[in-house]
Amino acid sequence: MIGSDIVKNKLIILMLIICLFINNPYVYAERIKATDTSIYEKDLDISIKSKNIILYNTDDNLLLYKLNSDERVQIASLTKIMTVYTLIDTIKDLNKEVVITADVFKDLNGYVQAGLKEGDKVTYEDLLYGIMLPSGADCVNAAIINSGLTKEKFIELMNKKAKELNLKNTKFDNGIGMDSDNNYSTASDLSKILMKALENKTFKKIYTARKYTMKNGLKLNSTILSYGGTLNTDNIKGSKSGFTDKAGVCLSSIAEYNKTNYLLIVLGANPASKANAVKDTLDIYDYYNKHYSYKKVFTKNQVLKKLNIKWAKKKQYIIQSKKDIEVYLDNDIEPDDIEYKYNGVKEINYKIKKGDKLGTITAKYNNKTITTYDAYLDEKIDYYHPVLYTLMIVSFITALSSYISIKKTKKKRKKRKKKRKKKRK
Repeated sequence: MIGSDIVKNKLIILMLIICLFINNPYVYAERIKATDTSIYEKDLDISIKSKNIILYNTDDNLLLYKLNSDERVQIASLTKIMTVYTLIDTIKDLNKEVVITADVFKDLNGYVQAGLKEGDKVTYEDLLYGIMLPSGADCVNAAIINSGLTKEKFIELMNKKAKELNLKNTKFDNGIGMDSDNNYSTASDLSKILMKALENKTFKKIYTARKYTMKNGLKLNSTILSYGGTLNTDNIKGSKSGFTDKAGVCLSSIAEYNKTNYLLIVLGANPASKANAVKDTLDIYDYYNKHYSYKKVFTKNQVLKKLNIKWAKKKQYIIQSKKDIEVYLDNDIEPDDIEYKYNGVKEINYKIKKGDKLGTITAKYNNKTITTYDAYLDEKIDYYHPVLYTLMIVSFITALSSYISIKKTKKKRKKRKKKRKKKRK
């Protein structure tokens, strides 16, 4: 009995899961990128203290907002994004143990340190977390010194990676983020560095960590946690902060709101409060979460166009959307606001076969293209043979002509009969 009850319960759970997928309208919806991204061009109705900003919807690699995003500026510890990315590529064994020496702490006065001490034994992986989470300059020096590379050679590798990413407005001359005329970037370039680095699983694991304990017992916390008492940062899934007098307060981050993923860079926030970059970040995320979402542009089985079929028993072919298609749009856009325009064949004839493209349906809003849908002939049409069809038409016309001729002859005969009858009378 117990065994049968377990089987029944499993079947019930399986059926519930199946029903959930069947009834969930989002399971089969395909999300695609808007064709004309100018539909996102608008001023934010919020107060921003950062001078340089760039925001992406990373699900679609979609640029949503930018402000002075190509201006070369000091980037403080956001430099360490490239530092960690380069170290991961340079060090073969991240589990290898290193010993912290006195030269690690040279020239670090005034810069944030993770808390290493001379003689500590830690791994390279420990050092990477120490660089990213508390922004430890001591961990940067320790990693570079033990990597077997000179500082100059390591900086050369950082700049080589920037060149590989085709970054025209980025240059590094240190791995810490010290203010320097030769250490700069832009919000746009930093977003590209971060996107590329996040493709690396090790980097992503470190970037998205909030806490970590080194082999020497040193506990590390991400700088984002220091704002947890006053700001809700739960939706921020990964971050790297930075601050210097010249750079102001900076923050790179990735976040998820309502199953939509974002990447945001804010630079040059007013340093009057170290929380300004975080506040700007949360305000921007909140704005887009409230005002934008994925909306259905094409609905499964939606009738898009009706085409006449020539020379076939079936007289009409209906173009329908084969699936739900969603696009990230302003919540103010209603279904009735979207205009659909068809461009393609005017009618279907025997030359068009199953699988052939019929045309394109364009979804527009305010004369801006949201997306397009390619329509194909999805079924085999039974056409009449052109010669037979011509013969049928000729036969029909001939028969019709004969019929009309016979009718006319009969009418003439009737008239003659009537005239004869009148004469007899």
